[in-house]
Amino acid sequence: MTKRIRIFLLLPLLTGCYDTELVFEDQYRVVVEAYLYVDRDISKIYISSMISFGEDSTGGEKITDARVLLGRDNTNWTFTHDDSVPGTYYLDESPALVPGDTFRLTVELDDAILTAETVIPETPAAVTMSSGTIYIPKVETMMDFRSIEMPDPVELTWNNPDADYYFFNIQNIESYPLPIMPDPPVNSPFARGRFIFQMVTRPTNDNFYSISVRDLTHFGTHRIVVTRVNEEYVYLYNSQDQDTRELNEPYTNIENGLGIFTAFNSDTLYLEVVPVYN
Repeated sequence: MTKRIRIFLLLPLLTGCYDTELVFEDQYRVVVEAYLYVDRDISKIYISSMISFGEDSTGGEKITDARVLLGRDNTNWTFTHDDSVPGTYYLDESPALVPGDTFRLTVELDDAILTAETVIPETPAAVTMSSGTIYIPKVETMMDFRSIEMPDPVELTWNNPDADYYFFNIQNIESYPLPIMPDPPVNSPFARGRFIFQMVTRPTNDNFYSISVRDLTHFGTHRIVVTRVNEEYVYLYNSQDQDTRELNEPYTNIENGLGIFTAFNSDTLYLEVVPVYN
């Protein structure tokens, strides 16, 4: 039996329209999304069936009857299904996540056993900031804003002799941040303080990153979460950047299934963006 293309999606769906019809063997696959964060409880993982695309599109159903185990050495922890959120499983008691430890995930269904392993990353290397504060003139009109001299970017640097991968989550954490841009439209979220700046970078194995002042939208305190990631996450991230005409399945490290099981280790810095009034 044959059906049209079946692929699983973990990141936002890309759509396209093409005349070519591709045909693959019919199959049923299970999709797992499981992430371990150092210093955080293992609150949930997600299990569903993959999505089929075509005239007979099916799939995407939440799987609620799996037996899910997290193992380290000879110890196992059993997940509980969250009936209020179908397809979601959680641990009542989370194990300590120690850098260098290997964890295995097992998902048991009636006719299949899915497995995966990941290693807890080391603590991120200490990141040095060229400055912890940026001073930007506060002006009243766009004409004045275009003429001001912007300060230099903030340079983040760290030792990375083994070319490990990192990404940065940069977020303004003020409750009512003051916009940098003058004269926001009355109906814009900038004017009402509802827009909260956040930027998540691509994974990089460099030893530096620059925060451009022109990327920032508001004054105030910015939290910078520095996260060290494993290569399986990088493979998954990069596999999302395909041309929609390729329709390839994203990377998976789930044996006998699809999806991702990986771990993160983070540290936090803070950056102050301060208005200067003439």
